[in-house]
Amino acid sequence: MPKPADFWNDRYAQDAYVYGTRPNAFVEVAAGRWLADEQEVLALGAGEGRNAAFLARRGHDVTALDYSAEGLRKTRRLAEQSDVSVDTILADVREWQPDRTWDAVVVTFLHLPPADRAELYALLRRCLRPGGVLIAEWFRPEQRTEGYTSGGPPDVEMMVTAEELREHFETGGIEHLEAAEPMLDEGMHEGPGATVRLVWRRPTPPTD
Repeated sequence: MPKPADFWNDRYAQDAYVYGTRPNAFVEVAAGRWLADEQEVLALGAGEGRNAAFLARRGHDVTALDYSAEGLRKTRRLAEQSDVSVDTILADVREWQPDRTWDAVVVTFLHLPPADRAELYALLRRCLRPGGVLIAEWFRPEQRTEGYTSGGPPDVEMMVTAEELREHFETGGIEHLEAAEPMLDEGMHEGPGATVRLVWRRPTPPTD
């Protein structure tokens, strides 16, 4: 049976950018609101690098992680075309163990089976420094149950709910949590969508 990375390597092997070169719309807005200047940012499940390159163009020090070598190749190409640099890490988020932390983590449409999502959420928290911010967007179940055709996994079990996110991210750190209905214009993600958007800040330990 082919490995999941093989599927994405085959999809990304074409010259065109499957999901376009513009950043995710929520990331674009949220970065301007919640990220300070010159932050160290991790783009997790970076795909072809559209968010990573955008953040680098804004002056951030960006690391892009994905398990698709083809995706990371196109990430580096897009960064070079933008006259910026992006560090890349070839790894599977389900196995990767970070040896450092970042000021911010950005993740969009990284859909895993239910059995893997608790570990993903723990990884997202672990990658952040105290006070660091997570900016994330996923499709929610209505993407399937209400017949949206703008992309995402075919299995409703792969979708994410706001209730699930509240269970895994401390309420006090949630700065934005929204069941959104964006008009997507992101390559294969085209048209109305049902998404859940999260901005969460890792609490800073109290000082004596």
